[in-house]
Amino acid sequence: MYSPCNLSDAFPDVELQARPAQQQMRPPPHADLYPWSQKPLAFPNPQANPFPRYGAAVNSIASKEGDIYLMGGLINGETVRGDLWMVEAGSSQLACYPIATVSEGPGPRVGHASLLVGNAFIVFGGDTQQEDTDVLDDTLYLLNTSKCPQLTQD
Repeated sequence: MYSPCNLSDAFPDVELQARPAQQQMRPPPHADLYPWSQKPLAFPNPQANPFPRYGAAVNSIASKEGDIYLMGGLINGETVRGDLWMVEAGSSQLACYPIATVSEGPGPRVGHASLLVGNAFIVFGGDTQQEDTDVLDDTLYLLNTSKCPQLTQD
């Protein structure tokens, strides 16, 4: 039979006290040092826009040049893509470009992971099944970002 846990019984050596309401509502120290801001993305071709997108892989830390890579994901809730985009975040204006690679990439997928290590953009996993009989892809893909061809402006 289930009986609710009494915290005083579970932790007899710990004094449990409720905080006064004043202390609960106080903002964290230096909260004003971390305000949100917004920067619009510039697209060289307004028709070439990777957003909105769900389940794409994006490197969590920008390259030393300030580049952020975005790969794959679900567009408009219906189309799974395997395309590659770069956001140049190293200057005052953010620009977003599609990148054409010289060889076959990871292919369409959603929910995958990525990591940028030096000049290697690494992609792994995700849902790659387009048909129920398709096998999931367990290949580790590495893109040498220093050897990417010129950015395309489709």
